Amino acid sequence: MSCDSQSKTSVSSSSRAHTKVDLSKLELTALLRYWRHFNLDACPNPSREQLVDAVQRHFTAQQLDELQVIVSFVQAAKRLKTTMKVA
Repeated sequence: MSCDSQSKTSVSSSSRAHTKVDLSKLELTALLRYWRHFNLDACPNPSREQLVDAVQRHFTAQQLDELQVIVSFVQAAKRLKTTMKVA
């Protein structure tokens, strides 16, 4: 997909309506970090809109076991709490 066609192709508003996270509210630096971390395809110097679209598409495409995510979060919080008591 070229830079021009990619900027015209955006995540549909109906797709965004189903997403409970509005990634367009992220700062540009956070979008760039996400884009680099996951090595998302885009133009060499994507616009903010292109970044939001690429990040939104990638984020919504992720399939996670929500229960496992919650369990992992609680375990990490407990480890942090234990670490904070020791320090």
